[in-house]
Amino acid sequence: MALITAAEARGHIPQLTGTAEDTLLDLWIGRIGAVFAAWCDYPPATAGAAPTMESTSYTRYFDGPGGRELTLDVWPVTAVGSIYDDANWTWAAADLVASGDYAILDGSIGLVLLTETASHGSWSRSRRSIKSTFTAGYTTVPAALKMAAILAVRNAWNLRAEQGRSNVSGGGVSLGLRDEELLSPAVRQALAPFRLPRALL
Repeated sequence: MALITAAEARGHIPQLTGTAEDTLLDLWIGRIGAVFAAWCDYPPATAGAAPTMESTSYTRYFDGPGGRELTLDVWPVTAVGSIYDDANWTWAAADLVASGDYAILDGSIGLVLLTETASHGSWSRSRRSIKSTFTAGYTTVPAALKMAAILAVRNAWNLRAEQGRSNVSGGGVSLGLRDEELLSPAVRQALAPFRLPRALL
């Protein structure tokens, strides 16, 4: 899945009346998705992977917050596979918090809550004691995020046409545009509501 399809991008570029440039559009859409995710501070799901705002599985580590609330740091959270709570950082089977002990209270902000009947009474307060595997990101891309991607692709197309830039360089596709050029002020404004909190620190 990508933030948008080539057909959606093409529909906002009047010069394109057919599918001849769809391969190039798909390359731009992929790069724009990675640039958006990086600017919004989505982490790579695995070492060496590009960040993405699309739904994927993460294993992340957190400082224990104490109390009953735990905030996972990639949003929106759609499922939690496991949570371990261990001040010794071994995260062994005995440290696994039973899935019935917690629930996603508000996935849009990554909020997980220990239930009132949880045998795991509270999260620890130790550094990096929480290990969680969870699924986060957009399974259905919000309309506002789609429009930001469409705007970025249209801007890229116009810059390419105006400046006569090359599409391909050695070692892969560069598309002839710097990341900053894909993030125009209008695109940044559209993306602002999707930035994770650590992007604002």
